[in-house]
Amino acid sequence: MKELHTSLLREKFVIHTPEPVKLPDGTEGKSAVIALSNRIEIPLVNAKGIQEECITVRAHTMAMCVRMAARILQSYVSGGPLLSRSKPYDWDYAWETALDDYEKNFNPIRWVAIYSEGKSLFAKGEHHALLDVIEKCQATNNKDYDHSIPMAEKAINGTGQDIRIEYDGNVALAVHLENPQTRFGVIVRGPSKTMTFNFAVTARNGRSINYPQCLGSAAAFLEGIQLCYMVGMNEEKIRLGLIERHSREEKQTREARTRLGRLNAEISTLEGGFEVRYRPERPEFQWLLMDAEKLAKAIFAPKNK
Repeated sequence: MKELHTSLLREKFVIHTPEPVKLPDGTEGKSAVIALSNRIEIPLVNAKGIQEECITVRAHTMAMCVRMAARILQSYVSGGPLLSRSKPYDWDYAWETALDDYEKNFNPIRWVAIYSEGKSLFAKGEHHALLDVIEKCQATNNKDYDHSIPMAEKAINGTGQDIRIEYDGNVALAVHLENPQTRFGVIVRGPSKTMTFNFAVTARNGRSINYPQCLGSAAAFLEGIQLCYMVGMNEEKIRLGLIERHSREEKQTREARTRLGRLNAEISTLEGGFEVRYRPERPEFQWLLMDAEKLAKAIFAPKNK
């Protein structure tokens, strides 16, 4: 594979309908449904620079989305195009192996949806049907994704419904896979600030860059940064008695800290095999945990009367 340039989008769709809904206070309000998604396109380009396939991944979390993309890329690098094989690609196996036990045990609403040229290739879990309509519009829209959303709104309204789609999308990961150097830009929103950093992976001793491994490490950062805030906040809640000992939430916090260790090891493996440079610096999970604990103390500290 020659190179790959893409980005991960973190998306929020607010679908407004004219029918009023009953609010908790008994009054009527406007009806709106929120659909969340993370989306990344994987253009599969051969060594001659010719794109053979383009596969789109949507998933419940950013890390799940990037990990599934890494599985697809690994299969393409080792076996060529996925969609024309005599033995069909095992999407279900790829999805199951992309998930860690932590995600399987503590994220029951996890989902994934895979597309190519607007057609659904695989889906697991529950995602909003709007996403399928958008992908169909994207396939006929000369790859202009921004215009695909109003196209989807028009297509749905053409069936007799009356909706309005409000869209908010932000790049969470910029990906530039090339030899001999691969670059990533990471933009992750935390509870108190947005963290932005870049890292570059350079080959050593004539060794080729392992693109799927690099994507996996990017996913480890995305997941790890978010887990740090959850673990730090919850550990302070446990200390204050806001989370009961031996509860499911306490167990999840403990397992999430263990998961952070595995993610850190995955990143360290990349650093051991290639030259990895960070700008401005490598996000250290331990420091992020401490920042989250400080934030939790400020939020949950008893107010002076």
